Amino acid sequence: MPNCLGIYIEDRLIKYAKVSKERDSVKVEAFDTKFYENIEETLEQIIQETNSYKCPIAINVSDEVYNYFDVFSLLSSSDIKKSIDIEFEMLCSEKGYNKDLLEPRYLTLSNPDNLEKLKIVNVSVGKAELSNRVNLFDKGRLASCRPLPTSVLNLVEFGREDNSIIVNIEDKTYMTIIENGNFNRVEIIPEGMGDVLDKISRSENSYSKAYEICKNTTISSHDAGIEEGNEYLEMIMPTLYTIADKIKSEIDDFDGEATKIYITGSGSSINNIDLFMQDYLGDVPCEILKPKFLEAGSLKIGIKEYIEVNSAIALALDGLGMGIKDLNFVSNRTANIASVIGSGSGISLAQGSQSFTGKLDPVEKLMLRVIGVALIFLVGYAVISNSIVKNLEEKSAEADSTKLSVMKAISDTNVDDISVESITKKYQEQIDKLRGKSSANEATDTSKEVKIPKDTLPNFLSQIMFAIPQNVTIDSITNTSGIHIAIQTSSKEYQQIGLFKAILYNKGLLKNVTSTGSVKEGEYVKVTIEGDLP
Repeated sequence: MPNCLGIYIEDRLIKYAKVSKERDSVKVEAFDTKFYENIEETLEQIIQETNSYKCPIAINVSDEVYNYFDVFSLLSSSDIKKSIDIEFEMLCSEKGYNKDLLEPRYLTLSNPDNLEKLKIVNVSVGKAELSNRVNLFDKGRLASCRPLPTSVLNLVEFGREDNSIIVNIEDKTYMTIIENGNFNRVEIIPEGMGDVLDKISRSENSYSKAYEICKNTTISSHDAGIEEGNEYLEMIMPTLYTIADKIKSEIDDFDGEATKIYITGSGSSINNIDLFMQDYLGDVPCEILKPKFLEAGSLKIGIKEYIEVNSAIALALDGLGMGIKDLNFVSNRTANIASVIGSGSGISLAQGSQSFTGKLDPVEKLMLRVIGVALIFLVGYAVISNSIVKNLEEKSAEADSTKLSVMKAISDTNVDDISVESITKKYQEQIDKLRGKSSANEATDTSKEVKIPKDTLPNFLSQIMFAIPQNVTIDSITNTSGIHIAIQTSSKEYQQIGLFKAILYNKGLLKNVTSTGSVKEGEYVKVTIEGDLP
């Protein structure tokens, strides 16, 4: 039965859970919470107590940053990757990040509001922090290192119309937003149990005692949240009010009605925190998150004890093949797979009953020869396939180089003044001619139902002047009838004309944009783009 040791790490506190999985059955074999001063010694103690020396391990990243942006969905997968790299580079430049010090991962989501674009969830972690955390473990056994706010999705099953929030109150508070049954984004609240435990530990001079005080605290009054005789509520409630305010603000931003709030993390150990949140948020149901595979009636230990280590259980499920694999910051995947297979069988390769000593009989010799031929064939096939794939990638890179340069040009906001002036001179004469033609058409063609305002065509031409890609030439612009415009273009590359067509549509310069088939004249491709003025 495959198993995995999930370890959630934060300052001074570690939660761990060893989880096994067989088909749809999930079992938590061991779990606990430990406070530490020496993290290496504490981790070694956890591995020893859970007998996890040959078990794959899954951990959380720390201090991750979430950013969101859109890319065009019609691009090829390689162009989408390049677009994301460009967006991330621009984001780092805008926010003053050093891109070389960050390790990014990204998740691609559909965008129901705009089917022409994809929503990108970009998660970045400092390379130094990531290296320090990964180096705490034998890399061959580290199966997963992922953000906790997405790992907790392993614990809940959502319906197609669910608009929910998982509120994970750990050192900080993480809100995992679910809209229409799908993961949407993560919001981070700096306040959390770290603030509460710091305040109480200064009074009690013990971080672990502060944690026990929180577990034994009950919020008894839904009006004020104050229980007589418990002076620590004055240290706890301000943080809970801040978190409740942020949840309420997030609920107000939902397109539809919020269906449920799930509370988990160390904060869920405070008694009646779900009732407090329910009273504060009104009609939205609030409940403590219970892992979907745990049934309270079959547990030997109270379910509240399991809930306390929800974060570690969620991470362990990542290591067992669940969760969002694209957000795994562990690079040595091959070693991880071998580790999972070796530990999952429960039998060492050296423990089999078959003996491999003595002479081989003819059948065994034949089998070895067949296996040898098969291995040679597989190695040859792999070499040839790798060569073909490499050649295809090189050709694809050559074909995509022009697209990449155009995308970089679009993203560059510092337009060269000399280039603008040259384009202005080039098309000013056409603008002046068509301005006169527009006025003449307006004066003579009074029988048409659709009339173009006086300045529409000049304004349209001025906008085109700044929108046209550098490698596209406009041969002519014709107002064929009413608000219909025909633009004859030429370029050495068809992709450049396609980009110009997309710009006309996306910037709203023309509606109902269409194009004729391309005509090759020498080294130039000529295409007529047609559309209606908005």
